[in-house]
Amino acid sequence: MIVSVVNIKGGVGKTTTAIALATAASRRGIKVVVLDTDPQGSSSDWALYAEEDGDALPFDVNSANIANVRRLRDDPTRLVVIDCPPSGNVTDAAVERSTFVVVPTSPMPVDLAKTWDTIESLSDGGTPYGVLLTRVDPRTITFKSAVAELADGKAKVFGTTIPKRETVASTFGRAFGDDLFGYAEVLGEILEACDGE
Repeated sequence: MIVSVVNIKGGVGKTTTAIALATAASRRGIKVVVLDTDPQGSSSDWALYAEEDGDALPFDVNSANIANVRRLRDDPTRLVVIDCPPSGNVTDAAVERSTFVVVPTSPMPVDLAKTWDTIESLSDGGTPYGVLLTRVDPRTITFKSAVAELADGKAKVFGTTIPKRETVASTFGRAFGDDLFGYAEVLGEILEACDGE
């Protein structure tokens, strides 16, 4: 299975989502690899820092370019998670090869506005996707407005949300602890959606 993490808006949690989903898969006994296609190399840095800290990630993180992505084939015995840059040919190729696309976004209006552009392009291409709300405080009007807006626009949204916690952000460069902050449930939703196809 190939899962791409995509949003044309930067800073919405793509890398955290990619690493957390791969961690959740690894804990389920699924063979998994993360492909870092973003020139910033955030997933690669995360893996390097974790290894240098003596707490290596339980899966490989490999840099990949458009040629690597285009050569990918769906393998039911392995999960490939692609951490994508905001846009470009490599992102297009990743979406084209994907079994499922995760679109992380915070509920903030500026992030949600750009997320709609991503949703439209995925809907046009027919790729199965789910919007994942990250940095969520369920008590806020901003969150409730985002949920209503996504529902009104008939966007496909995960039932699980990722909470706004300092510990989520501070995990960068380290392996996740016992708490995956909801990402294990997100992986479950992805697997269920793909099994139902």
